[in-house]
Amino acid sequence: MEFQFDLSNIARDQIIKIDNTLLPVGYQKEDPELQMIISNVLDKMGQASGIAQELKSPITSAEKLMRSDHILYLMTEQTSPGHFVVVGLLKMGWKKLYLFNKKGSRTEAMVYCLLDFYIHETRQRHGYGIKLMDYMLKDNQIQASQLAVDQPTNKLLQFLWKYFNLSKLVNQGNNFVIFEEFFENNDSADKETGSDRSSGYKSQPTFGRHGAARQQDCMANILYGAKPTETQNGNSNENANRVEYQQRENKQHKEEHHIEVQHQVVDEGDGHTSNHTHPKLDLKNFHTQLW
Repeated sequence: MEFQFDLSNIARDQIIKIDNTLLPVGYQKEDPELQMIISNVLDKMGQASGIAQELKSPITSAEKLMRSDHILYLMTEQTSPGHFVVVGLLKMGWKKLYLFNKKGSRTEAMVYCLLDFYIHETRQRHGYGIKLMDYMLKDNQIQASQLAVDQPTNKLLQFLWKYFNLSKLVNQGNNFVIFEEFFENNDSADKETGSDRSSGYKSQPTFGRHGAARQQDCMANILYGAKPTETQNGNSNENANRVEYQQRENKQHKEEHHIEVQHQVVDEGDGHTSNHTHPKLDLKNFHTQLW
């Protein structure tokens, strides 16, 4: 995309890294004129990207970049001495996401996300896209499989499959796409480095049968409504006391099951007396009714 103003101040390198100051990263001085130029470039490229992706509104603009901690990579090309054109853009940023792996376990983690990726139509299929992507990956020392991609188009998915062999999607239930290799790479990296970058993916599941409360197995707890232990701190004394309590209650129940409680002898009016007993409690049937 061509612009009427001079881009030589920022196009010293083919790829320019821009932060929320609307200036190249490492730029030492304030330069309102350069900020205005970059702002214009971002707005125009953002609109072109939105049209290419058939979005209702652009997801990249100078105003949105200023209000975020995102990083934007601009690719330029010199067509003649002193004349530059903008070829494409790539917007990246960290986001806290709820992630689901292929087993259905949910975790929360900070993930580096690909938020916008666009190469001008006149420069597509010429290797500019992979060059821009490789630059970003090397700059962040990250692999493509470790990214979450926001609302990828079919063209972008084909791009990731062609150059990075990424095709096994894990449904996240939101706009982001994660690949199976995302979890595998984090686990293998932790084993090699001894770090715990993927601790979020190893946390206890918060839903499903693994996250549900344990059922009350003790008959005394079922009959008398004793509350299950809420936490297990590994204290051997508490465990011993709990086992002893359960055994005592079970023994008491067993005795009650086999003993008939006798009523006092009563006169029925015909000169005869009889002993009345309570019916026996069928624990088996009672237990079945509870469930």
